Amino acid sequence: MLLEEKFSNLPTSPGVYIMKDENGNVIYVGKAVNLKNRVRQYFQNSQDMPPKTRLMVRKIKDLDYIVTDNEVEALILECNLIKEYRPKYNVLLRDDKNYQYIKITNEMFPRLVTTRKVEKDGSRYFGPYVSGYSVKQTVELLKSLFMLRTCKKKFPDQLGKGRPCLNFHIEKCLGVCKGDVSEEEYQKLVERAVKVLSGKGDEIVEELKTKMFEYAENLMFEKAQEIKNKLSSLERIITKQKVIYADDRSEDVINFAKDHTHIAIVVLIIRNGKLINKEEFVLKADEDTFERFLEQYYSDVVSLPNEIIIPHRIENADNIEKMIEKLYGFKVKVTVPKQGEKKQLLDMAKKNAEISLANRQRVDDVYAEALLTLKNILGLENEIEKIESYDISNIAGADNVGTLVVFEDGRFNKEFYRKFKIKGFEGQDDIRSVKEVLTRRFTNLEKHGRIPDLILIDGGQNQVNAALEVLNTLGFSIPVAGMVKDDRHKTRDLIYNGKEVGIQEYPLVYKLIYAIQEETHRFAVKFHREVRKKHLYESILDEIEGIGEKRKLKLFRTFGSIDNLRKASIEEIVKAADIPYEVALKIKEKIGV
Repeated sequence: MLLEEKFSNLPTSPGVYIMKDENGNVIYVGKAVNLKNRVRQYFQNSQDMPPKTRLMVRKIKDLDYIVTDNEVEALILECNLIKEYRPKYNVLLRDDKNYQYIKITNEMFPRLVTTRKVEKDGSRYFGPYVSGYSVKQTVELLKSLFMLRTCKKKFPDQLGKGRPCLNFHIEKCLGVCKGDVSEEEYQKLVERAVKVLSGKGDEIVEELKTKMFEYAENLMFEKAQEIKNKLSSLERIITKQKVIYADDRSEDVINFAKDHTHIAIVVLIIRNGKLINKEEFVLKADEDTFERFLEQYYSDVVSLPNEIIIPHRIENADNIEKMIEKLYGFKVKVTVPKQGEKKQLLDMAKKNAEISLANRQRVDDVYAEALLTLKNILGLENEIEKIESYDISNIAGADNVGTLVVFEDGRFNKEFYRKFKIKGFEGQDDIRSVKEVLTRRFTNLEKHGRIPDLILIDGGQNQVNAALEVLNTLGFSIPVAGMVKDDRHKTRDLIYNGKEVGIQEYPLVYKLIYAIQEETHRFAVKFHREVRKKHLYESILDEIEGIGEKRKLKLFRTFGSIDNLRKASIEEIVKAADIPYEVALKIKEKIGV
């Protein structure tokens, strides 16, 4: 059926529409109260649409739809399909994977770990948290405070087998692996960590203070000092949780600030009367972005409040309440306060959003000016919105790898970073490596996003020529420049159209190119080290009888390098790979003590 016929046959019912490109890939999912009217809007007055929407419309080659009974069902179905397909043009919240959660695992003797993915695995999750450093710090403090295990042993299979690790001997772990700690005793410690993460850490502080004073009164000063140290650590976490209410109410306070291109949305997360977290999102602004944000945010959230506080009434508030109840079996009220404490919290969120937007705008202005200047320096016709930067890394021709870093819309877009192991030949040949990497990238278009406006190669004219040869052969006309370094391996100039283009007299351009070159180099070196470490393990460990692929992988994941393995004790090696003592002894003899 032709696309035009599908449009004309669309029902007027509520439902979800699914846009596809010429290869059948889902590029957009949307919901509608009236499918026919909503889809028709995409093909009328297209000049009034944002550029990205116009681009999407040009790519639509097929359309599917699913009819639902009402708008709430359409909303839920839309959220599920977006999670399933992650369509290119459903850009709202696409960077949510960058936020971290604290996870309490669902296993015998649970562990505290960090994760970027929330799964329906029976574990408990807290977050999301914007600062990865704060998450890691909090997890380490809680594990130390409550002596929770850090090992990955599988219980009950490994219970009572092997020796406890160093953490047990320095009293940072109960040593549940010995088999003499009950699940009930351990679970009580886990629940204490849960209290801290839930904003109820004050109870734990009072308990510890009472115990500290008891030790001091009984002249047990070392024990009292241990408790005091734990209190200091615990209070470092709790001081980040600002008391908002005297009672234990739970709310999400959400406000925004917007300009003509972006909207900054701030979520203040209040649990048990305390402000325990703040989330910020800066998104491309459309007239309904705030409402769409609320729909997607609450379609996959770990911790729900009793009340969602927003700055103004929105049309889909009832649908959001119904969606949450249907998805989670939990009733939440969406409210718009006009005065009082809740209005003051809205003002706080608004102020934070304005600061976030202003910071984003300052950065955007700098990058926009730098990109415009770079365009003029190189004499390019088109605006520079996306830059792809390539680097080749090896040591004396060994472990050849190539990497791709993407700078897009004023940001490093890690979604489209790529790693390439050079497969076409052995030995060192940067030119052939560049050709292989560019060929693989531009013959596999669907995995790399839109075509770049400029390609940067970490190297000189020979590397540039190699890239241009590949692009011309494949039918692409994309400007390519080489990033040249000085004798101290610092960014110097660009090579373009056979000439060296000075950039140091343009500070913003220089800083931009320097940042891209450093990020490209960092990513390449990191990947090369990963490959080199793996090969080093393979070359040495393959020579040891009793070390197969599984044990080799366990050792690699635990120690990461031969040097670390050399420093490890025989007991640590036995525990890491679950291997016999005599095999661990062979390893130590092979690599040197």
